[in-house]
Amino acid sequence: YGASGEVAFLLLLPTARVIKTEPMKHLNPVLTALFLAFGATTSAQPGTLDDTFGTDGKVITAFGMGGDYVSSVAIQLDGRIVVAGNTDNGTDRDFALAQYNTDGTLDNSFSADGKVTTAFGTANDYGKSVAIQQDGKVVVAGFTHNGTNNDFAIARYNTDGTLDNSFSVDGKVTTDFGTDDQGHSVAIQPDGKIVVAGYSGSGSSYDYAVVRYNMDGTLDNSFSVDGKVTTDFGADRDYGRSMALQPDGKIIVAGASYNGSVYHFALARYNTDGSLDNSFSVDCKVTTGTAGDYGESIAIQPDGRIVVCGYASYGTNNSDFAVARYNSDGTLDNSFSVDGKVTTDFGPATDDGRSVTIQPDGKILVAGSAYSGTDDDFAVSRYNTDGTLDNSFSIDGKVTTAFGTGIDRVNSIAIQPDGRVVVAGFAYNGTNYDFAVARYISGLDIGVIEFSIANTAPLIYPNPIEDHATLEYTLQNAETISIQLLDMQGRTVQTFIERQVQAAGEHR
Repeated sequence: YGASGEVAFLLLLPTARVIKTEPMKHLNPVLTALFLAFGATTSAQPGTLDDTFGTDGKVITAFGMGGDYVSSVAIQLDGRIVVAGNTDNGTDRDFALAQYNTDGTLDNSFSADGKVTTAFGTANDYGKSVAIQQDGKVVVAGFTHNGTNNDFAIARYNTDGTLDNSFSVDGKVTTDFGTDDQGHSVAIQPDGKIVVAGYSGSGSSYDYAVVRYNMDGTLDNSFSVDGKVTTDFGADRDYGRSMALQPDGKIIVAGASYNGSVYHFALARYNTDGSLDNSFSVDCKVTTGTAGDYGESIAIQPDGRIVVCGYASYGTNNSDFAVARYNSDGTLDNSFSVDGKVTTDFGPATDDGRSVTIQPDGKILVAGSAYSGTDDDFAVSRYNTDGTLDNSFSIDGKVTTAFGTGIDRVNSIAIQPDGRVVVAGFAYNGTNYDFAVARYISGLDIGVIEFSIANTAPLIYPNPIEDHATLEYTLQNAETISIQLLDMQGRTVQTFIERQVQAAGEHR
């Protein structure tokens, strides 16, 4: 990584020629590319807008005459950016997707104009979360109104933006728990099964809800009895907002639980069969907070520790970014700050953390919105691994971005393969709201290199890999090296070398 002079080789083995053998039994045979992080530096301060993206690092996209809202962003393996949310069609709301090239222009290979809308019926449909399959197909989850209440709604798209008719009959699936049901987070398992989490209930009684689908869109009956699970934290409202998959296949859902007076961060962990995991806390559930604390997003570190972000509320129109880190057993991690919890104030009013992601170097990025004194702006903070703000990121670890003179809010954050940081949400255009995307310099200079026999390029052989493989590379200068094997979701499968100082020259 440029600023610290560290180099990391993040190795994903070539697609069709990987052979699964006993010493490599944990590898997925669809791993695809070789990612390398070099010690090259950029002159731009980490946290500054990337002026190679859109106009001064920002892009605005309108779908029609009504309001357009982004809820989620995901990155294709080639760096293209997919954002999902909803749009006003003039009568009600529909799922809405846009795909951008790496320079911020709309990708015309995705539909004719880079934009797609999808209706499930004649009422409101809200896209809330997007994930990319290993084959590049796009899965969007949210909820649709069935005429009486809401149901989970999932759509899958081919790489050209058309609905995938191999998913259900028409590319769309709805799931009813029997009450008001809202899907808010989607993830793809390594075996291709699709997991959606949210909540289900009515009135003052809502529970976490999780559904797992087979690749064809049918409910997976090996998950619980009928593919559906609900979890109650108490007698009141429990809202599942975000989900992450562990490398062992366990599912963690984060959100908020109301204890009768205030909300607290709330986490539940499930085994692969849908049962609650009794190795997570005493009762498989964890709540955290003292005031009004609302969990919005979850990410899992390579070491298994769990990071949740949201906001801590101190009364009307006063909140701060809130981040908590947990050990894999659900206890708070006291090496993160003193007590496992951190709050960050951008100003004297409302600051809401909405999305969290982990950089390859372990630093934590949180995105949301912060009140500027007149309206809300995009807001991003970056933390060191101990929970302190990273002062190499925009001087004080915090950055805000205005798109105009109105309200601008972030709902999702992601890291590109080259290390740049993408945040997505919506911005006020003077009349209503448009999709809004911004990209920031991270200080991580990560490139993608094809396999080559050139003397200066890294080599891995034999190909196909059998019992062993050899990686050869040449360093121009002495560097600190880490070599890790990752799967398609960016999770560490194995660490071969960690922070080892190596001299300039050839290495094997």
